[in-house]
Amino acid sequence: MQNSLKVLILSGSIRRPSYTFSVADAIKYSLQEQGCSCLHWNLTKQPLPIADPAYHSRPHDNPNDNAKKLAREADSSDIIILATPIYHNSYSGVLKNALDLLTMSQFQYKAIGLVSHGGNRSTQGVDQLRIVVRGLLGYAITTQVCTMKSDYGSVDNDGIYPISDPTIHERINRFVRELILLAPVYRALRQRIGLLPSEFK
Repeated sequence: MQNSLKVLILSGSIRRPSYTFSVADAIKYSLQEQGCSCLHWNLTKQPLPIADPAYHSRPHDNPNDNAKKLAREADSSDIIILATPIYHNSYSGVLKNALDLLTMSQFQYKAIGLVSHGGNRSTQGVDQLRIVVRGLLGYAITTQVCTMKSDYGSVDNDGIYPISDPTIHERINRFVRELILLAPVYRALRQRIGLLPSEFK
């Protein structure tokens, strides 16, 4: 490929330290090892405004700089990863708000990865996110990563919980392989039907 795959990672947790942020960070490094360019959006350092319905269909007109930047990053990404803690048997409100700041045009014909943390590796959050991704015209990959507290070691000096369970490392590797396999196919499709930004053609 002429250009490396670009990845946007959205972690739906503002807790620090955060297990959700930590597993998403591990996925980021795994993707980078495969040559991908990754942005892990930090909702603590780059908070997003409450979604305003006035900009529902035109996110680039949002007066908030972070909201506009998120839309630009999503536009140019080949892969989007959504990571969430389990809140009330579902995904988090801050992730829902971030998604509400975007539109179908940022997701259609893209490989989407789903990640969650909570319970006994509960799939409740990712199961519901699959429905959301389908509504946004994205393609959620088959492999998903779901973790629980015992999958991690003690928090390090950078505020990251290292993953200690080898089965989660194996799952991340499979997750990354699937994303890298499918993303170029969807990029070629977007280019063929005129959805790819000119700088990435």
